[in-house]
Amino acid sequence: MIHWRKKSVDKTVFFLHIPKCAGSTLSYEIIKKQFNPGASIFFYDQGHHVLVDRLKSMSEDEQKNIECIAGHFFFGIHRYYTARPTTYITILRDPIERVISHYYFVLRSNTHYLNKAVTENNLTLKEYVANKLSSELNNGQTRLLAGLEWDVPFGECKGELLDKAKENLETYFTSVGLTERFDEFLRLLNHQLGWKIYFKKKQNVGQNRMKKEDIDSDTITVIERYNQLDTELYRHAQILFEKQYSKLSRK
Repeated sequence: MIHWRKKSVDKTVFFLHIPKCAGSTLSYEIIKKQFNPGASIFFYDQGHHVLVDRLKSMSEDEQKNIECIAGHFFFGIHRYYTARPTTYITILRDPIERVISHYYFVLRSNTHYLNKAVTENNLTLKEYVANKLSSELNNGQTRLLAGLEWDVPFGECKGELLDKAKENLETYFTSVGLTERFDEFLRLLNHQLGWKIYFKKKQNVGQNRMKKEDIDSDTITVIERYNQLDTELYRHAQILFEKQYSKLSRK
């Protein structure tokens, strides 16, 4: 069970939801129940620009009513929200696991924008990445955390993008979680944001997908090739998480 709880941190929380990193569970089972009924919480999956336009159109009083914004947007959305102080939270995932999960999610979801291309062409996981269908599959985590202004063509991500993503994580994010250590991340949120989470189950958990260890080495090599920055960013996030969690463990 998850109880309603008043927010003790006087900041508007931006949950930057990286696709296929356990964000649906955090958004719909947890975040929405950390605020009192009637609190203004935005769940935005309509795209970064739609959210920017919505925030720009708001008065200061309208913005003040917002206590949380969660969704698939690029880092930097706080620039369009001026009513109160803000903080970010996010969850990262092992890049290979994330791409595998992404592929099987697209296969199951006939409303996903990549579903038609994958199913009509019977693309394998290897082809799904190698065909360069979407920048989500090419250092997608680094792209989102670096910010929209750092958008570059598929396969052309450079070290500067990674540096910016690391800098943003260190500077603007109160809590950085790992999908593989989700329950520990919830403890961290309880401590850092004054939330009270009683966790029971995960939503949108992938079914009928191959495990990483069962996938052929050629496919793994292709995924690694196009997600080298994400691999480095994930290692950096592991370090940040360990620092945050070790402080909690000593209390």
